[in-house]
Amino acid sequence: MVSDSSSQLEGLSALIMQAPSWRRSVLLLLLLGGAIEAMLLLAGIRYSDLVAYSGILVFTVPALFAAFVTGPLVRRSGNNITLDWSALIALGSCVVTILITFSPVLLLATSFVSLFFAASLGIVFFLRMLLLGAIVDHHLRHILIPALTQTAVASFFGYLLLGDTFALFVIPLHLFFGLAAWAFIWILERPMKQALGLSPLGFANAFMAHMIYGSTALEDFFRQMGDPVTVIFGTLLFRRKGQDVMTVTAPNLHPGPLGEIGGSALPRLLTESLKGQALVFHGMATHDFNPVSASEVETIADSIRDVQQKHLDWSATATHARRYQAGSVSVLAQAFGDTIFIAATRSPDITDDVEYAVGLAIIEEGKQWFRHVVLADTHNSFIDLPPPVLLGSRIGEDYREAAALACESLIDELQYPYSIGFSQLDVPFSHEEGFGDLGVMAMVITVEDKETIWLVFDGNNLHVGIREELRDLFLLECAECEIATSDTHVVNMASGKNPVGWKVPLPLFMPFVREAVDSAREDMAPAESAGGTVHCADVVVFGSQRITQLAGIVTGSVGIVWPVALIIMLFAFLSTGVVYFLLS
Repeated sequence: MVSDSSSQLEGLSALIMQAPSWRRSVLLLLLLGGAIEAMLLLAGIRYSDLVAYSGILVFTVPALFAAFVTGPLVRRSGNNITLDWSALIALGSCVVTILITFSPVLLLATSFVSLFFAASLGIVFFLRMLLLGAIVDHHLRHILIPALTQTAVASFFGYLLLGDTFALFVIPLHLFFGLAAWAFIWILERPMKQALGLSPLGFANAFMAHMIYGSTALEDFFRQMGDPVTVIFGTLLFRRKGQDVMTVTAPNLHPGPLGEIGGSALPRLLTESLKGQALVFHGMATHDFNPVSASEVETIADSIRDVQQKHLDWSATATHARRYQAGSVSVLAQAFGDTIFIAATRSPDITDDVEYAVGLAIIEEGKQWFRHVVLADTHNSFIDLPPPVLLGSRIGEDYREAAALACESLIDELQYPYSIGFSQLDVPFSHEEGFGDLGVMAMVITVEDKETIWLVFDGNNLHVGIREELRDLFLLECAECEIATSDTHVVNMASGKNPVGWKVPLPLFMPFVREAVDSAREDMAPAESAGGTVHCADVVVFGSQRITQLAGIVTGSVGIVWPVALIIMLFAFLSTGVVYFLLS
C-alpha cells in the first residue's frame, strides 16, 4: 500500500457522497410508513391495536417534520443545509428507528417493542448530533435543537400512545445520548487539535460547504496549516511582431487539492492573470506545494511579471528539439538562446507528481550550461495513483541524469531562426469528464522546416496509452512531439482519478486536438525569446507533509469511530438503565 499524499487524498475520497433529491427521500419516507401499516394489518392487528406502533404517526410524521424544519432552524445560527441533505438525514434516521424498534419481533418478543422504540430514539438523536455536527456546524449548541426535531416529535407521540413509562425511559435516553455525542466528538477531535490545532469537524463543515455550495471557507483551514515558501522555476517569453508577448512557464507549485479550492485552478488563473497568450505546464511539485488559496496564484503571477520587467536578453534563434533518455525517463529539450526548455516523461510507465527538490536540483545543475532552465513535468501517463518521485530515488536520479544529458548536449548545438505559433481551444467536455476550462492548447515551433508540436491538455494526467497514440499520429507529419497535462485539479471534485481520455475516448476529442494544432500552425510567425528565473517568495502552501499528516489523522480517526461509538453508546444505555431503575 502506497503511503504518499496523493494516495492519502484518494483514500479520503471514499468518505464523500452526494445527497439525492429531497423528493426521493420524502417518497421513501411515505412508502416506509405505508409499508409498516400494511404489514401490521396483514399480521391481523386491528387498527385500534395498531395505534402504539403506527407507521405513519411515529415514523413518517417525525421524519417529515425534521426534513422540512431542520433547515430553517439551522439557518437561525447563520449556517445552512440543503433540503436534500436534511431529507436524507431524516430518512436515514427513520430507517434506524424502524430497524431497532422492530428488532424484537425477529425474536418473537413483541412486548419489548415499545422499549426498543425508546432506545432507537436515543440512538437516532446521537446520530443526528454527529451528522449535523459534521455537515453543518461543529459547535454543538448550534445544532442541538435541529438534532432534536425528529426524536422530539416521535417522543411526543410515543408519550401520548404509551404513557408515563415511555417518557420515564426516553427522557434520560436523550440526556445521556446527548452527553455521549459530546464525548464522542471530544475524543474524535483530540488527535487533530493536538497535532495541527484544528477542529476536524470544523474542517468537515468547511469541506461539506465546498461540496454542497462551492464555499471557499475550506481555504481558511488550509491557511492555518500553511507555510510560506520560496520556489524557483524558469519561464520563457516569446515575442512576435505586432502580437502580445507569449509566456511559457512551469511553476514548481501543485494545482490542488481539488475542485475550485486552494490552487486547484492554478493553470487557468495564472493564464488569465498573465494576460496575452500563456502556456502553463505542470512543474515539479507534490500536494505539499498546493497554494492554500486561489489568491496565492497572484503572488506567482507577480513574480513572473517581475522577471518580464527586468532587462532581458532577447534571442531570435533556437536549436532543434532533441530527445534524451536516462533509465525510465525521456526528456524532450530545446534551447532558445541562453535558456533551455525541458519536458520530462516516463510514459508509458505510470507517474504522478515529482517533488520540488528533484526539480530544484535539476534547475541548479542545468545552470552549469544554461543561464535559465524551464523544467516541465508532462504528467502524461496514469491508470492508478503511484507514489511521488523523491530526491535520491532511482527514478529521481533518472530525471536528473536525462536533464543533465540534454543540457550538456544542447549547449553545443547550432541555433537557427525559428517561428512559433500558439492556440487555445475550448472543448465541449465537462470537469467531470476530465477536461478543465482551458481545454486543449497547442504550441508549434519550426526550426529549419523541422516542426515540433507541443500539446497541453488542461486536465489531471492522461490515461495510459493516450500519449503514445497521439505521438504516433503527429510524428507522421512533424519531427518531434510531446503531449502534457496542466495537472489542474478542478476536474477532481472528490477523487484524484479523472485523467483525460478515461471517460471521453480519444476519437471523441481528437478533432479538437487536430483543430488546435492547425490553428497554431496558422498562427506561426518568426519570433525571438528571452528566458528568466523566477524566485517566487512568500507563497503560502500546505507545507511539508501536511496533507499526509492531515489524511493520516482523519483516516486514523475513522478507524476508531465504531469502537469508540459502541463503548460510548453502551455507557449511555447503562446510565439510562440505572436512572430508569432508580426513578421506577
